[in-house]
Amino acid sequence: MRRLNSQFTTKYISEAGTRAENKDYFGFVEMDNVACWVIAEGYDKDTTISSAKLAVDTVISEFTKKPSLSKRTIKRCIKEANRQLKLQSSKFHLKASILVVVSNYTKLRYAVCGNCRFHIFRGSNILEKSHDTSLYQEMIQQQEIVDDGEKGIEESRNLLQYLGKQGHLKIKVSKKKKLQNEDILLMTTWGLWEKITTVEMLDTLEDAKDAESYIDDLQDLFLSKQTNTVNNHTIATVFIGKTFQEKNYTQKIIKIAIMILIPVLIIAAITGFVNWKAEKKRKEIIATVEKIEKRGDGYITEEDFDRALREYESAAEQSEELKKKTGKKGKQNTAIKERLEVKQKTTEYLTDGEEAYSSQDYENAQKSYNKALKEAKNNMDFYDLLDKDSIKQKQDFCQDAKYISSLIDLADAQAELADYIAAAQNYAEAKQIAAENGDNTAINDINLKIKEMQSKMTEEMKQQIEQQQAEEEKAKQQQQEQEEALKQQIETDGAAIELEADALLAEGNTETAKQYYQQAMQMYKDAGVIEKASLVQKKIIDADATAKQQQNDIKTAEGDAYVLNGDNFLLENKFAEAIEEYKKAKDIYSQVKNTDKVAEIIEKISAAQVKQKENDIAEQKMNIGVIEARGDEALKLQQYDKAKEFYLQSQALYQGINDMDKVAEVQEKIKVVQQLQEEIRKAREEQGIPQ
Repeated sequence: MRRLNSQFTTKYISEAGTRAENKDYFGFVEMDNVACWVIAEGYDKDTTISSAKLAVDTVISEFTKKPSLSKRTIKRCIKEANRQLKLQSSKFHLKASILVVVSNYTKLRYAVCGNCRFHIFRGSNILEKSHDTSLYQEMIQQQEIVDDGEKGIEESRNLLQYLGKQGHLKIKVSKKKKLQNEDILLMTTWGLWEKITTVEMLDTLEDAKDAESYIDDLQDLFLSKQTNTVNNHTIATVFIGKTFQEKNYTQKIIKIAIMILIPVLIIAAITGFVNWKAEKKRKEIIATVEKIEKRGDGYITEEDFDRALREYESAAEQSEELKKKTGKKGKQNTAIKERLEVKQKTTEYLTDGEEAYSSQDYENAQKSYNKALKEAKNNMDFYDLLDKDSIKQKQDFCQDAKYISSLIDLADAQAELADYIAAAQNYAEAKQIAAENGDNTAINDINLKIKEMQSKMTEEMKQQIEQQQAEEEKAKQQQQEQEEALKQQIETDGAAIELEADALLAEGNTETAKQYYQQAMQMYKDAGVIEKASLVQKKIIDADATAKQQQNDIKTAEGDAYVLNGDNFLLENKFAEAIEEYKKAKDIYSQVKNTDKVAEIIEKISAAQVKQKENDIAEQKMNIGVIEARGDEALKLQQYDKAKEFYLQSQALYQGINDMDKVAEVQEKIKVVQQLQEEIRKAREEQGIPQ
């Protein structure tokens, strides 16, 4: 019960100054045999998460699980805080400085990562002063400046090591420091020590009666040096009235040791030799594994995943010789194998992704990249080694490639239906996206399809012209045959028949009149009266034109009726029925060769197809909106898992119709749910409720 037999008094102040919020945080825990004090300062702009509080809470939580003064324990606590800051970074990159002090009420250790500062005062002297992990401290060590708290002080904010840093975090832990009665510990954030020197801290200590008056005097001195702006500042001090005194068992232990030393030494020598030999072999294996693994890491940075995979597989094979052990060596062996397993699996996924990417199987490539990033997060050092920007760029390319493919498929279908305008628009959009991504293969494919469509259009137009010429030629031949027949008519009674035909024509009896004209013309030709036969022939032609015009007028009226039906169906949003009516009208207009009407009806068909497509998308959005609304209702009822499930479903459906604004909106809702779930998890953790 070291705590009861010692006297440690802790007091602190943490204030925001004139800032909008306090980015500093201090926390401590005093247990029966050990105590831990932690002070931190956050540097990010996140208003929803306090990086300093998160770091302090994480260190204290980790320390209380397995308290110890060992360097390994302190490093483990700080590394976990660093991991939590990286894990919680979403909108902003969380960053913080931290100072950790641990004591068994007789000795202490401390570790600094950033520019929080630690002092140990003994009497009127300074016993210990921590070093920052900043450019300022490096300049002092290289004797570029003196440690006077003035020159170069601005570089104390230029940190070389801090929590939330990308890449490997270097943590230095002090040696054990023996404490004495009346020692004083002082912990401060940068906001205070950048204004108050160590000498001023000692001067203020001379008049302090206790811990509370000391931090009050320091704050008064700090505030007296301020202008209009006061930074965040935190001061924490521990006055040690009495340290725990350990009993001296040395002489008794020596006597006992002498009695058992000789047989123990013999057994120890034999055991030591065996263990030394086994440990030597183990170290050789580890050295070989790490050498191969390092080569694999080098290939990873070069994005040569095939070679990296071969190296990791070789390292994993070598690591099989590491036997299962208990204790520190066993944990080291297990850690090596687990680390290699993560690297091997991640590299396998990356290799699969690259292979699928090269073969233009973009869907499977995207899945493999996602699996690789997820697996790599099981080892954050390896995760930091990956070029995530390059992988993200390939993932974006895969997403665009799938959209380009869907546009090309749609355009192909439209081209098959002779909807060349819509097909050309979709080909153009796909080509533009491919050009933005530098996808020359897709561009060449699209250009080839556009050429094929243009060739098809030209061929169809050529066939239409040839068909029209054939029909005209046929009509001309029929006319010549009629003329030859008319020549055989005789003039006898031809005039009378011609007059009767004129009367019939005037009455609108076109067909009968034509018959009479033909008889008259034949009579004229038989009689050799070619001039009259020619005149009658002209009358026949005029009669044909009149009859044909009447037929065309009837067919045109029939086509107009189909157009009217199509317009009515379109007003009722019956797009398929409207298009069918328009196509009937188009066939009739084509028969009567009314090109203006044909062009007009083609535009109507295209407009109806566009509206049909818009209506389908609107219905899909409405259905997706119902799912999203279910997520909102579940969120109101605090059914977070259910809300998240509905949001993820609606997000995927919005992506399917390429509504990226709604995708972004739903993603924000998912973040809200995740944040609420995290807050509940933390609350339960603080209350000791099982998860």
